[in-house]
Amino acid sequence: GAGAGGGPRGRLTKGELDAMAEGVYKQACETRPWAAISDPTPDLGWYEPSCSFEAWDHKAVQVELGQGIAYITLNRPDSSNALDAAMFCGLADAVFNLHERKDIRCVVFSGVGKLLCGGADPKFDGCFARRRQPPKVERHLAQLRERAVQAGALPAEGDAGLGGLLLAKFWYTMNSLPQFSIALVNGSAIGDGVGLLACVDMTIAVSSAFFSLPAVRDGLVPSFVAPYLVAKVGPGFAKYMIASGMTLTAAEMQSAGLISELVSDVAEGHKKVAEICEVLTACGPRSVEASKKLVVGVGGQPIDEGVMFFTAALLAMVTVSDESRDGMVCVQLRKPKPWEEKPITPLH
Repeated sequence: GAGAGGGPRGRLTKGELDAMAEGVYKQACETRPWAAISDPTPDLGWYEPSCSFEAWDHKAVQVELGQGIAYITLNRPDSSNALDAAMFCGLADAVFNLHERKDIRCVVFSGVGKLLCGGADPKFDGCFARRRQPPKVERHLAQLRERAVQAGALPAEGDAGLGGLLLAKFWYTMNSLPQFSIALVNGSAIGDGVGLLACVDMTIAVSSAFFSLPAVRDGLVPSFVAPYLVAKVGPGFAKYMIASGMTLTAAEMQSAGLISELVSDVAEGHKKVAEICEVLTACGPRSVEASKKLVVGVGGQPIDEGVMFFTAALLAMVTVSDESRDGMVCVQLRKPKPWEEKPITPLH
């Protein structure tokens, strides 16, 4: 007979379970018990892109769009794809557009020419957002600068160091893309080019490529990309690579964990991209986004109540999502899920 729970033998109905999960999620959002750990949600208030993908006007960075996929390509081959203000501005515009494009499920970063990226241009001072931003962004930047000064990251007077702060924000924004991100490494990567690989979810590299973080040779350190390199390869190998400035092979970087797949040439790399796109088509796009947020949120954290509450809140959020409901209905009806009806279609 029916039990106290309303269903047979006291079991809860699906509607009651959904209501409970939604209640847990709402309570978690109000109390924020995970506040003891850093919130992995990216801050998107510090920049506003100058153009959309449909009205793209950057030459240093190319954009191609296909069904469910975007290709972002560094295009300064005559300068070894060195990152200057124009290229960083193009990359920032691309990354911010991607954060708003829920229809794009996979993004591929690559380069034109013999190198993926020759590092930062020696003439580049780090300040790529030189055009005046809208008032709300300017206010956000002013608040960001004030917090940085209070933390001792910037001097109290002048704009010295502001460019570096913007670069740090850029790398985190890229690392937090909602799409599954792939670097298709067409050639060697130096300095910040290695940082790009550390920020994506998967790296496919030609086996002839070499990799280096040579900042120490100039009396500097690669501060802004270091957190992502450490997260990807661990502190031991990161210290070896950063502190020595050594040039390492693609095979060594694959062994360290920075590279996922080695290929003989770019054409073979595109075949690997097609394979992963077929796999990703079966995955709920918002679940992919949530899984990335989950990994970033728990990475490097002690397994304490803060992490437990964070993971419980994230699971509750996903459980009550439209995507979760649609997926369960389609499983029961034995029909394709909504995100499977438009497969990710590579252009190459």
